[in-house]
Amino acid sequence: MNAVKQTFSAILICSFALTTSAFGQDRILTMHDVSPDLGRLMGNTDLDFVRDAEISYGHTGNSTYDEFFRSAAIAYGGLVVGQGLTDDATLQVKGYARSKVAVAELQDQITELTEGADTSTWSTEQSFAMLRAAEMRDQLSDEERGYLAGTAINIAALVPVVGSSISSSADLIEQAPDLVSGARSAFGLRRAGGVARNVRRSADRISNIPTEGAALLEELVVLTNGFAMLSSIGDGD
Repeated sequence: MNAVKQTFSAILICSFALTTSAFGQDRILTMHDVSPDLGRLMGNTDLDFVRDAEISYGHTGNSTYDEFFRSAAIAYGGLVVGQGLTDDATLQVKGYARSKVAVAELQDQITELTEGADTSTWSTEQSFAMLRAAEMRDQLSDEERGYLAGTAINIAALVPVVGSSISSSADLIEQAPDLVSGARSAFGLRRAGGVARNVRRSADRISNIPTEGAALLEELVVLTNGFAMLSSIGDGD
């Protein structure tokens, strides 16, 4: 888990409203803001990646700009929670799979499924195949079953969150130039500069989401298929 949290060491404090003179009180993004379906993870010290990232966004009193800053924060939060939950699930699945190396009944399947590769090089797909073999032989612990069942639900809820982050970030990036040029008429000369700077900063922070989000969705496809394979056990498959 510490390894996952270290992944975000460079983005733990991300404000979408850095010029305080242009804004009122900052709002702090929550997991529920990003996804009501994942809101149950709020307060979970291991999985509340949105809380750990401390993502804030400004409030100007102008609904058009406030919606932009909030939406940009949510899009960024979606990528943060997406990376966090994906990394956590991948690490745990591979860790559980490696733990089965000591199970004598699985030795033939381990060799067949991994072609004798070192456990450190097992792919996510190979790890899921190992867990399927272990479950079929009743070699999963209650802890492992509980984690895998809960994480399957989280991953299912995560896919639309990442998809929304990708689409909304693209729309927000297109809106940014008009918001920058309209800041003077919306806020007056004294506040316009600060607001415009923060629009640009917000747009910059979400500029990589379409690319990074697309790569993340590919990882989520692997996880979704893997969890579906495990859940099919006992259903006659």
